Amino acid sequence: MQLPLPVTLPVDENFDSFVNSGNEEVVSVLKQIAEALPHWRQAPELAPLASLQLPLLTLLGSSAIGKSHLLFATCHHLANKSVSHLYLNLNNYRAWSLDIFEGLENLSLIALDNIHAIAGDLHWEEALFDLLNRVFETKHALVMCTSQLGPSNPAFVLPDLRSRLAWGVIYHVNQLDDNGREEALRLRAAERGLTLSNQALQFLLHHSERDLKSLMSLLARLDTRSLQEQKRLSVAMVKRELKLS
Repeated sequence: MQLPLPVTLPVDENFDSFVNSGNEEVVSVLKQIAEALPHWRQAPELAPLASLQLPLLTLLGSSAIGKSHLLFATCHHLANKSVSHLYLNLNNYRAWSLDIFEGLENLSLIALDNIHAIAGDLHWEEALFDLLNRVFETKHALVMCTSQLGPSNPAFVLPDLRSRLAWGVIYHVNQLDDNGREEALRLRAAERGLTLSNQALQFLLHHSERDLKSLMSLLARLDTRSLQEQKRLSVAMVKRELKLS
């Protein structure tokens, strides 16, 4: 089995920093799973998941809306409990060999980010299909994945894989509204110890890309600039970082 390089997940992307607005149900379920693993099948609140033919949960939605954040949060919780798990971002699959999936069915959680990345690559679709079959047979691991494509999407060329993906449960992750994005930025700034004035926050929200990934990346750059300049985060600093002045 080829082990992937160790992955350091973003420490600030946890359940506490995820704004639930519009996604309360899926966040509640993931917290229940993270708390119950490795004995999740005995948790009464997870009986609907345990009754599935395949213990597979897919977070479905467009890019940069927080799907990966939820995977990271679940993995952080399991790491703190020393529960066996592995996170793989399939955007990087071309750097791996097909045997990377071997033996993963023996873990408590298999976290597969961006499974849509392998759509159309028959060899990798077959490898994922084989992994899901082993999970089905061993009845040990729980699989949690994210995707921009639904299980029946024809971009997945292997009919058997589309069938297996449909055996799981799907949660649609909704994009945050303006109030949710503001709350998310405030939370992340507080975690970083950043003092973010309301004026700077509003300027940032109205003069940058609106997706969460871009906003959080900008906040990280502003954090670095604030440390370098030994100044509080201000509208002027946001302007300089966005090259607006």
